[in-house]
Order: sequence, then C-alpha cells, then structure tokens
Amino acid sequence: MSKIFRHFLDRSLSHVVRFNSTPQQFKESVAEHSFYVAYYTSILVYFLREADMEVNEAHALKIALLHDMEERFSGDILTPFKHYNNDVLNAIRKVNEEMIQLVFEDLPIKLREEFVGLWNQDIALTTREAQVVKIADKLSLLSKCYEEIKIGNEYFQPIYEREIERLAALPWPWWQEIKHHILPQDTAPIQLSFEHLH
Repeated sequence: MSKIFRHFLDRSLSHVVRFNSTPQQFKESVAEHSFYVAYYTSILVYFLREADMEVNEAHALKIALLHDMEERFSGDILTPFKHYNNDVLNAIRKVNEEMIQLVFEDLPIKLREEFVGLWNQDIALTTREAQVVKIADKLSLLSKCYEEIKIGNEYFQPIYEREIERLAALPWPWWQEIKHHILPQDTAPIQLSFEHLH
C-alpha cells in the first residue's frame, strides 16, 4: 500500500471525542468540529471583505481544516489540564510540535512542510487568517454549548458564559470592527427551555 493511500484511509479524527469529561447529549468528534470551524471561517471572511479588509480565504480554510490535526495522537486535551500552568502548557506544545510531523509523514515533503507551516501559524496567531480561524474555533465551541444547553444540559452553561465573554474581548482590530455582525447584543445566560418536551 502506498503511503499516500494509507494517509487517505486514516479517519482517526472522526473518533476523537471532544469534551470527553463533560456529560453531553451529542458527542462531537474533532472531524465534525473542524468542519464547523472551516464553515464559520468562510462566513467570517465574508464580513472581513464587506469591511474592505484583506484576507486570504483559501489560506484561512486550510488552517481551519488542519488546526486540530495533532489531536489524532493527543486526543482532545482538557482545557483545565492544558492551562494548569505554563510548564504544562509549554510541555504539551513541545510534544505537539514534534508529533505534528508524524501526522503528515505519509505526504510528499513539500505538502508536509506546507501543512506543518499552516499548523504552526494557527498556534502563533500572527496572521489574520490564523486569527480568523481562532474566532471560528470559538464560535464552534459556542454552537456546541448552545445545542447542549437548549436541550437542558446545564454542564455547558458555564463554558458558554466564559467563552462568549472571552470571544467578545479578543483585541484584534479587525475582530473589533466586525464582531457586532456576529455576536449577540445580549450576552445574558441562555435560559434552559423544556418546551420541546411537551
């Protein structure tokens, strides 16, 4: 079997479950999450263009598709653990930087280098495209939380409230310019509704 064909056969991100320590009604894989991050990236690009701000959509979409590829090996590491202190965070980042090479090892070298470079851009957040993906990543998290909350899963309420606040506060000038198109004016807690059960 050729290396490239072996790479095509690997669907491991479809089996890596996010929020693996939080009770949830709808399990979400990293592959599902990456789809929504890419979709939301396209929507954000639209609003950037409407505001006459430059952004490379193809570049941003590639970052979106690749941004969690290291989770093929690491799984979805829980945020409280990952951010316990800088030593833990730096150790995880160091391992991920080494492991990401293995994720793409079956690809032609030029493509592997491109993908690793895009993955590193996502980590560094130095390009507008990587920042767009970070916003899309947060929006995907919020949509997952909203879905769980609306069916009565209160475990996602504090995550939603914390993350919408963090998202609104991100300081990038381009985001401050367009966020009124994206975020609700009222960031009050979502009220649990059980009307759908009647």
